[in-house]
Amino acid sequence: MGHQRLGKLPAHRFLPEIVRYLLDGGTPTADLVDQVTEVGRDALQRAVKDPVFIAALWLLVRMPQAAASNSAPDGWAALDLKGGQAASLTDLLVAFDTALERVQRRSAGGATDLGEIARQSAKSALAETLQPRLPVLWTPTAEDVRRSLASLRSPEAFADLAQRFHSRFVDRVIHYFIDRNLHRMIGPERFTKSLNDVESFNGAVRRHCDEASLIMRAYARDWLGKNQYRDGKTLTREDIRRFTGYSVEKLRIELAQRKGAP
Repeated sequence: MGHQRLGKLPAHRFLPEIVRYLLDGGTPTADLVDQVTEVGRDALQRAVKDPVFIAALWLLVRMPQAAASNSAPDGWAALDLKGGQAASLTDLLVAFDTALERVQRRSAGGATDLGEIARQSAKSALAETLQPRLPVLWTPTAEDVRRSLASLRSPEAFADLAQRFHSRFVDRVIHYFIDRNLHRMIGPERFTKSLNDVESFNGAVRRHCDEASLIMRAYARDWLGKNQYRDGKTLTREDIRRFTGYSVEKLRIELAQRKGAP
């Protein structure tokens, strides 16, 4: 994930024990769950300072608004999205991904793999949220894609997007550290005796992240409803930065509570 170009994440104090457990095998313990959770909490605290993390959420807010406006091409250009109206979901995701990559390049001095993880997490969240809204009986047209994207401007849809984004981010952070040792984790005496065990482990991590991030749905919905519909505000990156500070802290507190921390 761009380790040479972007630089690696800082080593986490719990990682040696986590990786050693996964390599040696054994029965999952509460301590291990606590330590895996703390990796995600620590990454979230660092992520609020990453420009790509902020830009990803800003685009998730502003792209649906631009798609719903009467001057969508102008709104598209204002968001630094190239190529005009997307002709397909793939085109839309490419434009979104490219815009975030430009943010990475402009902030090369402070960019880390957290930004790369945020970029991939935001793209996954957008694809997962849009796909069910597209037609299934025919190939979606450019207008179908535009209407589906515009439908995400509601507070309820943003709550779904924000939850998915944060959940995918924590999930990817955990696997960032673990997957590099995956080839050593599988075996008769290991924690994962087969690929099916790996799949079960990944599913458990995903459920953990999805459940923990539910806490921020109501906050994300109410925040967008207040700013966009009640106050009629055009949201800036600084607004998103403040939103992120609160939303990340809510998720970090929830993760701490789920692992039994005070």
